[in-house]
Amino acid sequence: MKTAIIIVHALWLAYTSAFHAHNVARKSPAEAIPILLYHSVADNPQDPLSVLPARFERQLAHLRDRGYHPLFFADLAAWGQRPLPPKPVIITMDDGYDNQFTAAYPILRRTGMKATIFAITGRMGKPGYLTWQQLRMMEASGTVDTQSHTVTHPDFTKISPAQKRAELVESRDAIFRQLGHRSYAFAYPYGKYDQDSVVAVRLAGYRYAVTGEPGYAERSQGLLKLHRIIMTGAMPLEDFYALLP
Repeated sequence: MKTAIIIVHALWLAYTSAFHAHNVARKSPAEAIPILLYHSVADNPQDPLSVLPARFERQLAHLRDRGYHPLFFADLAAWGQRPLPPKPVIITMDDGYDNQFTAAYPILRRTGMKATIFAITGRMGKPGYLTWQQLRMMEASGTVDTQSHTVTHPDFTKISPAQKRAELVESRDAIFRQLGHRSYAFAYPYGKYDQDSVVAVRLAGYRYAVTGEPGYAERSQGLLKLHRIIMTGAMPLEDFYALLP
């Protein structure tokens, strides 16, 4: 059931992203920033959230060639107070699949882009997922920043406040133990949240959180409810180019 929900939600986000992009196209970086949401970078036609490596490279090359400046969430510290680089973009990759190292990381290096990986810390080192050593290597290059996507990836709208806090704190602590830095940004599992989730994230000390709501991220949304633009394998390159001209 959860898989079906994710697929339907992903397809709906892909369908509506161009509409939202049109609505924010004339806004300045002080108001709106595109945060791109990737998952698997692989040839897997059974997974609508999987993007072919060749397509991923063409998308990132387009960003580079059009003058986009990739940011980490730490670069938003003065968002709205001091100017950001022209044409900022934040590239995020959820879950921590191993192809984010084997396929996506070399492409990030070749194109001069960088990405935030929202890792499910309880799955690191398991089959199909990144290892902590791979994350250390990517972070040492300056290409990747690792942030929290919980320990076990539960639906935050269906667990207790105590469970929310455990997922938030334990994943942050695992990142600190393994990578030597604290996690300050969080991705809600399945992109789903409610007001209790936002309160839990704030109380746990996170400064930013991203959702599954489609469109550019705007300061008016609140830093713990930032929208993202989901990247699916079915998105035509022409739509990507129109979305990020």
